[in-house]
Amino acid sequence: MKTILMTAMEASISEVMETMFFLPVEFGREATLAQCKMDKKNNLVCRLVFTGDASGSLILMAPEILAAEMAENFMGEVSENLTQDHLSGTLTEMLNMVCGNALSKTKSKVPFELGIPEMMDPSEISEKQVFTIVETTESKMAITIIMD
Repeated sequence: MKTILMTAMEASISEVMETMFFLPVEFGREATLAQCKMDKKNNLVCRLVFTGDASGSLILMAPEILAAEMAENFMGEVSENLTQDHLSGTLTEMLNMVCGNALSKTKSKVPFELGIPEMMDPSEISEKQVFTIVETTESKMAITIIMD
């Protein structure tokens, strides 16, 4: 089920990032944060819990500079007007759109339900956690599904 969900998430990420944030993406390999040379500093992390045929959470980590670019594109605001709340709000809304879109396209006997996306402390991420790397034109982010 994790493979099916990740395939749906990748398609959803491409769709949402290109249509809502005007950022094309390419998917890299799976790696830990250290392997892909991403550290937890200067990154924002959010999580969205889902339940249904399968339960788990989707975790997204993105550099603040990418979150700012996404917020600028999404909100039509210049970076000087953006606050930390704008950045975290944009990131959690992106995660909500991606997860909702992907799960709505995944066949299930029990309908999926989404929790409320929330910011989390990067220190909560295990050094051994494997992420799928998502590259944009200027930056990269990391996403993973953790099944319960």
